[in-house]
Amino acid sequence: MINAAEAVVWINRDTKEIMIRSHSDGVRGVAWSDPIGAAYPQWRKMSNDQRCQLMEETAIDLAMQGFALKDVLTAFAQVVEFRALGSESVPMCRALTSALLGRCLEANTMSFEELLESYSAV
Repeated sequence: MINAAEAVVWINRDTKEIMIRSHSDGVRGVAWSDPIGAAYPQWRKMSNDQRCQLMEETAIDLAMQGFALKDVLTAFAQVVEFRALGSESVPMCRALTSALLGRCLEANTMSFEELLESYSAV
């Protein structure tokens, strides 16, 4: 898990791959670019809520560019604050459980994190 303040989103437009790395890790290779993240001064000035909003907007943008939304959400769920959105709203809980577990679940009888723990073994 990576904190939002340290996260960098890396994408490969040719293969439609996405990954999240800590700013200190970096990524090598000419095919990879970083559209958002800790490498940019404006990211470092943002609050975590603003970072999560930008990540949500970027997820939509990437999906419209042909990246699989499941892959985008799975990658973004490696960011602590983005993953926490699954506990904040029913739509994000459903979206994240769909991406991470392959099952669209709601936190009715257990928390989002409990859903992830319980159903990941199934």
